[in-house]
Amino acid sequence: MASLRQAPSETRLPRLRIATQICPTKFLLARRVLTGRNLRILDIGCGNFSPSITKHWFPGCHYSGADIQRYKNTDEDMAAIDDFYLLGIDGSGYDAIPDSSYDFILLHHVIEHMPDRDPIPVKILSKLKPGGVIWIAFPSLKSLSLPSAEGSLQFCDDPTHVYLPDVREVSNLLLRNGVKVLHAGRTKDFIRSVIGAAILPVAFLRRTLTGNLSCKGLWYILGFEDHVFGQRRAS
Repeated sequence: MASLRQAPSETRLPRLRIATQICPTKFLLARRVLTGRNLRILDIGCGNFSPSITKHWFPGCHYSGADIQRYKNTDEDMAAIDDFYLLGIDGSGYDAIPDSSYDFILLHHVIEHMPDRDPIPVKILSKLKPGGVIWIAFPSLKSLSLPSAEGSLQFCDDPTHVYLPDVREVSNLLLRNGVKVLHAGRTKDFIRSVIGAAILPVAFLRRTLTGNLSCKGLWYILGFEDHVFGQRRAS
């Protein structure tokens, strides 16, 4: 277990404020299954203000973050992390995370960065308690045909994307490892889709005038993200 608390502070973005006003789909699904305030949550790839957002929607939870670096997290976010596990891009560091210990595991846009498709996700699944749930989100096949944009809208916009997951493939991985698939497919978020639809004309007008397109607000309206949500069988 390691600490990154000495890293420089990041500036909060409007995205964080939106995420604490509109409950993300991954949390809506988890809250339908999980009860209680003393949940143990493991967030693999805990950047983008995820610690404070998670604790906002799951107050009283024990939050464990695991990542290869600190990415877009404020000092407040770092203070919200109860345990931090430093991971290596070679797949090292996972053995330090206790097995069968977590009620909710998050892999939000992580597996597309993993060159080894099965070994690391299988190791992560071993950290899930019986009855615990896991959310795995990743770019959809459709992302290959979307326009390029700042912040990644076309799959290859991000040079660290090395693997395009598939809903059926990820679902089978969970099923082989004792996890029942509760929900899978294109991630839908009505409110964020409405926001995306509202700014879509502005986004493309900006592209016409400046040549630049931002992905902000466009993920859900254009179908960038797929997910698999599952629950470990009790026995």
